[in-house]
Amino acid sequence: MEDDTVSVNNVEKYAEAATVDDQEVERMGYVAELHRPFTLLSVLAIGYEICSAPTALVISFSVIVGSGGPAMFIWGQWIIYLMAACVAVSLSELASAYPNAGGQYYWAAMLAPKSYRKLASFVVGYLSWASAMFMLASICISMGFLATGMYAVRHPTATISPWNVFVVYQICNILGFALSCWQKFLPRISQFLFSTMIAAAAIIFVTVLARAPVKQPASFVFASYTNYSGWNDGIAFLTGLLGVNWGFSCLDAVTHMAEEIPEPRKNVPKALLGTVALNAILAWPMGIALMFCVQDLETVFAGATGIPAIDLLTQIFEGDTAGPIGVVAVIFLSTFGAVFGIQAWQARLCWSIARDDGMPFSKYLKRIAPAPYEIPFWAHLFSCSIVALLGCLYLGSSVAFNSFVGGGILMQYTAYSICIIFLLMKGRDKIPHGPFWLGKFGAVCNVVVLFWTVFTVVFYCFPPNYPVTLTTMNYVSVVLVGFVVIFIGYYIAFGRRAFTGPPEVEL
Repeated sequence: MEDDTVSVNNVEKYAEAATVDDQEVERMGYVAELHRPFTLLSVLAIGYEICSAPTALVISFSVIVGSGGPAMFIWGQWIIYLMAACVAVSLSELASAYPNAGGQYYWAAMLAPKSYRKLASFVVGYLSWASAMFMLASICISMGFLATGMYAVRHPTATISPWNVFVVYQICNILGFALSCWQKFLPRISQFLFSTMIAAAAIIFVTVLARAPVKQPASFVFASYTNYSGWNDGIAFLTGLLGVNWGFSCLDAVTHMAEEIPEPRKNVPKALLGTVALNAILAWPMGIALMFCVQDLETVFAGATGIPAIDLLTQIFEGDTAGPIGVVAVIFLSTFGAVFGIQAWQARLCWSIARDDGMPFSKYLKRIAPAPYEIPFWAHLFSCSIVALLGCLYLGSSVAFNSFVGGGILMQYTAYSICIIFLLMKGRDKIPHGPFWLGKFGAVCNVVVLFWTVFTVVFYCFPPNYPVTLTTMNYVSVVLVGFVVIFIGYYIAFGRRAFTGPPEVEL
């Protein structure tokens, strides 16, 4: 009987919190259309699934080790932890002050000078939305490489064509779309994938340590430096650092769940900081384990599959094919969690912009589908369709496609930094503070993020290898500038007349 009373009290408390939160959405000038089925755990799960630093380290093994070696793999992570923590603090303060599904799209409007608020929110919104789609494309293509790599382990003489990778890419995108269509199931799916990904990290960690025939000495793991990039060691280290960063990008994703979780002013910051902490706790041991188990780096980079991470596993299992395939299958399943999480993220961003008439077809994209879906279904479909079209680019030019992927992270940091610049211009003490506010320490984190953005803009545009050829050139800067020109052109031609921007209200 006592348990029943506790259960009823919890339901009443949840309903009361949801009512207060919905009233806050209405004070922002919007109608509260979304239910709030998510908990802190399920939103943290989405954040972890998208970053998934332990498996991201494995997938980006060649980029990291090729430009810094074990020292980068182990110690470079700590630099990224610090940067990610500063990003998380900066986003958490704004999410606590302005808990809105638009995230940085909404914050830009609230923080920018009045004469620029409409343009600022449009630019930041499109940068954020595009970055989500480009990051989804990077995950789907990685899954294509993992799937074809598993086949290559068993069939080393087989020729893997781009269309093989393309088919897996599209299947993952479609399957992720289908699983993300029912709001009431999203928290359960996110928690299931979360537990699966934690288990996957543990399985990989234990398996490689148990099977490696030779363990490297600590001097190799913690103090050796390798450079296969062709750049001098300084530039190689800086470009390799960005490979580690892949597993700590996309941190803003949980901010876009603010209208689907009770008490977002408190819970979104907890999920953001928890995402960084959990990824750091799990990623560092993974990096150490992999470095202890490396057998021969030269052979790994000249392996049969063309995917160094898989060739490393083949070495560890001493040529046995079942072991590497099993571990890569675990990584593949784990990586699918990122597909699921990013699709939820990009749909909410698209919907947030559309409800202010900032999207083509906003009339449809701003609709919340009725039961049993209860999500921004058309925004979800629209975003996933664009990701499907991006996949077609891979068939034409893998170099161009890779540049789109690299541009995604730059767009994220640029969007964050625009909001931070407006915050500092306006004055940190002149905005309504939420429960999460760190005062002077928060200001330090803001400045660190701005410097980190400048760093990433410069070094993400560096070609990964030297000397540079047409096939190894990095076209990220071209993609970034080109995309900005396109959506600014759209804004001038059509958007400025239809786009209202977030409502002007005093909070």
